[in-house]
Amino acid sequence: MWLTNRYDHGRLGAFFRDGFSCPLLAQIAEELRAALPRVIGRRHPLRQIWGFKYANTQPCLGSHADFAAVNVNFWITPDAANLDPGGGGLHLYDVAAPRDWTFDMYNRGGDRIRELLQSLGATPRHIPYRYNRAVIFDSDLFHATPALRFREGYENRRVNVTFLYGDRLRDGYAAL
Repeated sequence: MWLTNRYDHGRLGAFFRDGFSCPLLAQIAEELRAALPRVIGRRHPLRQIWGFKYANTQPCLGSHADFAAVNVNFWITPDAANLDPGGGGLHLYDVAAPRDWTFDMYNRGGDRIRELLQSLGATPRHIPYRYNRAVIFDSDLFHATPALRFREGYENRRVNVTFLYGDRLRDGYAAL
């Protein structure tokens, strides 16, 4: 299922439509919907599931936002693999992608995103990596993967799984 190797720093991607789909992922998606009725509930249909497997070490990745309303991101590599217990998780900004930006602008717009965040004096909140931790947030918010230092070996690579619910323009939270 790790068949998309087109990402910087040796990251591997796996997507629902390309085989990253099994009954367990569908069950988790539905249980999240039921457990968080006011955040996800029936209001936000599941739009995508993906996973990323990172290189054991890599620099901080650029900030981006996602196309959904709600992002559920969780990590499944054991804590013992993380050589930086205070790091390796997620940088989450309190700045949302402008509503009139296209997907490429808010998802791949490196310099433009940096300029926006700098002009607003944005500083990220760092959420440290923890095995089995879920981070649930408005997908419109800019976020980034910080620099990683995980133990050598394929089995020690940081793996995150992301569920995206709803549509950022139709029913996103940033505009509320």
